[in-house]
Amino acid sequence: MAKGFSASTIKSWFQYRCERKVRFELSSNEELRAAAVVKDIRQASWAALGTAYEARVVRRLGHEQGVRTPVTPREPLDEKVTAAFLRGLIQVPYVAQANLTPRSVPRFLAGTGLTLNRNLPDLIRRAKDDGGDSHLFTVIDVKATRRATAFHKTQVAFYVRVLEELLRELDASAPTGAMLDPFGEIWRIPDDGTAEGDAWQVERFALGPYLRLVDEFCNDILPGIGAKKLGPGIDQTFFHLYFKCEQCEYLGHCSKSIDPSLPPERRDVSAVPGLTHEGKRSLQRLKIRSLRDLSKASGLSGAPGLGWSLSRRAALLAARAQALATGSVLRTEEEHTFLMPPRADSILMLTVDHDPVDDRLAAIGYRRVHNGTVQTERVEVPASGSLADEAAAMISVLGALILDLTEIDQANAALPPGSADGVYAHIFFYEPAEATNLQHAIGRHLDNEIIRTGLLHLVRLFPPDDIVPEPEFRGVHHLPATTVRSVLEQLYALPVAVAYDLRQTSQALALAGAREPYRPAEAFARPFSSLLSIDVIRPIREKSETAVAPGKIVDDVRSRLAALQGIVDWLFEQNATATTVGSPLLRLAKKPFRFQDTFNPLNAADLDVLLACELLESRAGLLDALIGLAQPSARRRDSGRSLTGLTFLKEWKFGGSHVLLFTVPEASRDSELGPGDLDLILHDDSPDLRLNPGLWSQIECRIRPKSAGFEDRRDQLQVEVSDAVFRTAIFQDLMRTTSPGGWCVDSAFKDINAPRAVAFLANLAQGTAP
Repeated sequence: MAKGFSASTIKSWFQYRCERKVRFELSSNEELRAAAVVKDIRQASWAALGTAYEARVVRRLGHEQGVRTPVTPREPLDEKVTAAFLRGLIQVPYVAQANLTPRSVPRFLAGTGLTLNRNLPDLIRRAKDDGGDSHLFTVIDVKATRRATAFHKTQVAFYVRVLEELLRELDASAPTGAMLDPFGEIWRIPDDGTAEGDAWQVERFALGPYLRLVDEFCNDILPGIGAKKLGPGIDQTFFHLYFKCEQCEYLGHCSKSIDPSLPPERRDVSAVPGLTHEGKRSLQRLKIRSLRDLSKASGLSGAPGLGWSLSRRAALLAARAQALATGSVLRTEEEHTFLMPPRADSILMLTVDHDPVDDRLAAIGYRRVHNGTVQTERVEVPASGSLADEAAAMISVLGALILDLTEIDQANAALPPGSADGVYAHIFFYEPAEATNLQHAIGRHLDNEIIRTGLLHLVRLFPPDDIVPEPEFRGVHHLPATTVRSVLEQLYALPVAVAYDLRQTSQALALAGAREPYRPAEAFARPFSSLLSIDVIRPIREKSETAVAPGKIVDDVRSRLAALQGIVDWLFEQNATATTVGSPLLRLAKKPFRFQDTFNPLNAADLDVLLACELLESRAGLLDALIGLAQPSARRRDSGRSLTGLTFLKEWKFGGSHVLLFTVPEASRDSELGPGDLDLILHDDSPDLRLNPGLWSQIECRIRPKSAGFEDRRDQLQVEVSDAVFRTAIFQDLMRTTSPGGWCVDSAFKDINAPRAVAFLANLAQGTAP
């Protein structure tokens, strides 16, 4: 039986990269039933939303410019009408749902044994070519999205390929004088519009790169997928479960392979969080297919052909497989983390839900817990997707956060200078995406004076003196916080399929003593995440009768904040236990909270903002270095930014410096460090030394260039330190106590330009600059 496919199959591949999904889409319903494949035929809310948005756009376009639409809704345009439009016989500029069905096998499918199903582009525009009388055809896809993605564009490119074949056939029977536009278009929700409207924003893009992707897929990849055997008791397709699978109609079928009720030897390795498609393929080549296989794969990191990324994470993935196989919480090889402090008297927690369609916040919640007691709790659910409602929700919740921070700052200001008796405060999210979405939301409202002022208050969370900064996660520099998921992933292997699901994580940690696990009501349960789903958000936005009551959403947000608090408390308890044996887990140095008083957000000029940005950039660079230095020596070495396992041979005086000669083990000889690096430190791998920026000046060094004739000598390393460094008590202690093979050279952080830029901006602000 010939296997047919359409543009949706193309989009599916470039969106999911799932061989199994494509193979199932090539199959008839009879084939799927024979293979016991159950398909979820319910229309997804995002698909219904897209259909409704497209209909409104086409309706408006018809009123304004003219569109030929199918006579019967939900049916394609008649083939004869489509042909007449392409020949210029129908005088409208657009057609909707044109039926692109070439009568012969398209050239790009020649020899594959595959056929085409119906292909119905949302819109085709016909215009006169600037150079003559030819018609120029542009293919347009209407998407209820804020951002045109690569898989949207490949779908348009596929329509262009099919249209190209159809025009060739039409031209053979009667010349059409047609040309294809080298650009495609995605019409999407405007930046200042909503999904409920009928306005659109055009994203025009060059088709060339996407046509090449389509050709490569149709010629090289699709035939192989189509040849995979599927039938009773046999399924040769490759699959991998991860967060994108939540939108797939075959999720229920694939999820059976990772069901917790299965024994470890039958549970697919896809259950291990953090494993990628290519990682799973590599494991399968090594005959590692189940949880039991991976949990017992000792020495996996050294397996040939594993790949650099997978080999670096092999030990962690094996630990996660063991945690799933045994149903227990296990420690990873990470000794500690720099992402969380060991103490917080005031725990400030935020949770943020995002509507990806309107690109607005769907809910935002805040809770302050002081010495174990909830003192502040604020949850807001914007009434609509408007900017005004989003701003009101943020002002309410972030205003409460800033008031609490102001109270803490004032209490600590009343203490004697240098007192350690003040209140230690810290901000926590569970998922990094929550803070990213909050950052973007703040960015949408910088013209709002209240939000802008609040943002500058948050900038003041960075202390003015050169101590360890509060942590930030990648891309968010103005809102220092700990993302608890990142801490858990560093320190623990959990018996969960996805670590970013608060439900799974909190329930797993409850078995290890954590309190208040998140147990969502049926309306809020999701397989891969605990944030509000589009099925909850969109009915509220659309004022549907089926919408969940806002009060229930508030209750759900509060439950998630309580679960987050339970995890944070549990981490503090684990750290306290580890500290008693001299190996603390949480190493972020903190002081009692104070706002930075060198920056006044209430009287901020442009130069003040530039000064704040310069400070934040410097702090972010320092934190990135510290996060890297917190990793085990083997991982730092494998990243190319560390030389580990060095053995000291001898030392000699050289001008105002000392030169130390070391032997370099084979594993460290591919390091990227060299004479041009100005931020190096020499140490014995003690975390108390390498993770304390205040001590780096006493162990700083540089790598000397290789002397003539010894450029290829990789087994030895000459390191130069200044006489002042060499004479410090810390360095002399290192010389006495560091054992053979115990020396390390690491890349730390040294910002040469920031102090100069800050001084220059300060002078400009005072009007003293020349």
